[in-house]
Amino acid sequence: MKKLLLSLAVMSTMLAGASAQDYYGSIYWSVATPTGQFRSFVNETSVAGFGIDVQWWASDHISGGLVLGYNLWSDVYRGVTQQFQYNELQGAINGTQVHTMNSFTMMLGGRYLFGGSRDVRPFVGLAAGTITSSQVIDVSLVRFQETNWHFGVAPSLGLLIPMGYNSMMDLSARFSYAMPSGQALYGASENTLTFWSINAGFTFGN
Repeated sequence: MKKLLLSLAVMSTMLAGASAQDYYGSIYWSVATPTGQFRSFVNETSVAGFGIDVQWWASDHISGGLVLGYNLWSDVYRGVTQQFQYNELQGAINGTQVHTMNSFTMMLGGRYLFGGSRDVRPFVGLAAGTITSSQVIDVSLVRFQETNWHFGVAPSLGLLIPMGYNSMMDLSARFSYAMPSGQALYGASENTLTFWSINAGFTFGN
């Protein structure tokens, strides 16, 4: 909780000087697919995700601000043997297992937008900050959980499509990479978190 409050305080301080400028906000649904070692833990695409971006204009083509998001993955494994590591315990688990991953994204990010204010505007984006990973393995009545904070980066590509006065459709693809932190319950050598997300929502603002 202290790390969360500190991260939000730092972000708020950095944005305070820009609060008087025009800004726009996006809210979107996020569909996310795990990649890399993360697929060994949960190999399912998640539709349980959402995000909020708030961007302040630095110029007609450049904006910067907050990138916030949440994603949840869950998968059931039956009759499989899973490599396992928890604190000093290491071995394998056999039986029906439910694997769950919760992840929060809290980053500072920017966009470069092409075109004019009333055009369809392609954009490229880059964000950096913190990503949390909360791994859970449920086996019968036993639960193992490991939660860690990671430094992460997230490049993106997208489109803003005008819909009406001060409103646009926001479509984007983002790759999120969380650097190693803590340990992986599923026996991987490094606890990283990588995933692709397709995001669709609406943008409002100046």
